[in-house]
Amino acid sequence: MSLKNDIRSELEAHREKNISGQYLAEKFGVSRNAVWKAVNSLKNDGYKITSATNKGYRLLKSCDVISESAIKALCDKDIDITVCETVDSTNNEAKRRLADGNISGTMLIVSGEQTLGRGRNGRNFYSPKGMGLYFSLVTSPKSDLPSAIGITSYAAVCVVEAVKELTGTDTEIKWVNDIYLKGKKICGILTEAVSDFETGTVNNIIVGIGINLKPSPLPEPL
Repeated sequence: MSLKNDIRSELEAHREKNISGQYLAEKFGVSRNAVWKAVNSLKNDGYKITSATNKGYRLLKSCDVISESAIKALCDKDIDITVCETVDSTNNEAKRRLADGNISGTMLIVSGEQTLGRGRNGRNFYSPKGMGLYFSLVTSPKSDLPSAIGITSYAAVCVVEAVKELTGTDTEIKWVNDIYLKGKKICGILTEAVSDFETGTVNNIIVGIGINLKPSPLPEPL
């Protein structure tokens, strides 16, 4: 892991708390100037970090930059996590990794933007940069297809519960895979399976979830 990522992880583990540059320098065996450069690089990436003489650096709680270490800190299980700046589709990226043999077990792929986001029946899912959270969870259930069908409903319930827990806002599920807030769609779920037709076994399930976090104007074609 690079110094930049090390410092990011340390700041994320102590959000809203001041960490001195001297402490970071000693912890990672580098100079304070190296720490300063790494922090400035994080600021350029969009991280909201304050600094004050004799107090050190502090990552603000309001910082919403997507990072692997921040997600891992919220997970109660050890899973592989990949964060992308942009992809065509997180489900497509998951399929590519499965085809290349780069996924074993459970993996989460998160992106800040999708250029070809899609929903059910090939519909477009508008996924502009900085306006939402787009991710795919890959699992290996080793179950038959009928048993796997309920995963979309389960994922929808999880999204509703997560939104309620984090924001205190009630949302509702419509048409199994859509989440609505005050009559407007804020989330879509697309579940796809990689199966063995000879045995009827589902080898992998990809649950793609796109959540609109901020209002944004739709492009003309939409």
